Amino acid sequence: MTFSDRDIFEKIKNGDDAAFSQLFDETYPSLCFFVNKYLADMDKSRSLVQEFFVDLWINHSKLTVPHTPKSYLFNSVKNKTIDFLRKEKRIGTVGEPVENSETTPFRDLVEEAELNNKINQSIQDLPQKCREIFILCRFEDLKYAEIAQKLNISVKTVEMQMGIALKKIRKNLSDYQMFNLLVFVFSKKN
Repeated sequence: MTFSDRDIFEKIKNGDDAAFSQLFDETYPSLCFFVNKYLADMDKSRSLVQEFFVDLWINHSKLTVPHTPKSYLFNSVKNKTIDFLRKEKRIGTVGEPVENSETTPFRDLVEEAELNNKINQSIQDLPQKCREIFILCRFEDLKYAEIAQKLNISVKTVEMQMGIALKKIRKNLSDYQMFNLLVFVFSKKN
């Protein structure tokens, strides 16, 4: 953020829509991944996070500037998620994530959400064709041959573009030392 965390909340409280947009752009993906740990449904996770931001903007003049903005954001969406789950009657013990609920500390979920945000940003930074091929492979679960046919390119081009994508993502994530994670998450499909 170009402002300090507290500054951005102060600006939002005063109705600065540019600061609000910046906060949204910088935190939305990681908050969605965080909520998805509880819901195991990315569409619903996105909807809940969007609702949180709508509520934040509607009530911006009443906003109390938090001492720890990151905790405020994650706790707020967690509470919104818990409320949703209560209404859906989908939880046994309130506040436990769907996946591995007995052992995953809140801090680990925040760190994982931040990593997911970094991965998403790395994907967005890829060249357009490279990103398109990567998304088709990773998110639409297409095989290299299916991607080649769909885009009317050779399988070798798909392989080359996937190699470029993985190399760039790996470079962007080198500070996280997550090579093994990338190998697991973005494993090559034949």
